[in-house]
Amino acid sequence: MRHKILIVEDNAINMDLVKALLEPFYFDIITAYDGYEALKKIGKNSDISLILLDIGLPGIDGIEVFKRLKCIDASKDIPVIAVTAHAMAGNKEHLLSIGFNDFVAKPIDKNIFYEKIRKILKLDR
Repeated sequence: MRHKILIVEDNAINMDLVKALLEPFYFDIITAYDGYEALKKIGKNSDISLILLDIGLPGIDGIEVFKRLKCIDASKDIPVIAVTAHAMAGNKEHLLSIGFNDFVAKPIDKNIFYEKIRKILKLDR
C-alpha cells in the first residue's frame, strides 16, 4: 500500500521543495495551497496517511486548519506535522501541546524531515 501525503503550503517554491524531498518514498502526493483547499481535499480523500501543514497560510492559518481537521471524524486521526518558518522559542512546544504529531522548521533539514516521516508512518529505514 502506498501512503498518500497531503502537503499544505502556500509558497510554490516551498511546495516544489517538499514534493522533491518526498520523491524517494514514492508516496501519492496531494497538494493544497491554502487552508480551505486543504479541507476540501481531505473531504474527498479519506485515505490520507499524513498531512504536512504549513502554519503561515493565507486565509485560515495552519493552526485553524488543524483545529478544524480534529473536529471532523474522517480526518481527526490523521497524523499532522507542522512545517513552519516560525521556529521561535516556544512555538514547537505550543504546536505539540495542541496536538500536532511533530514539527519541522524551515528551511527544512532533509535528514530530520525524513526521520520524522519514517517514525510517524512506521517506515523501514
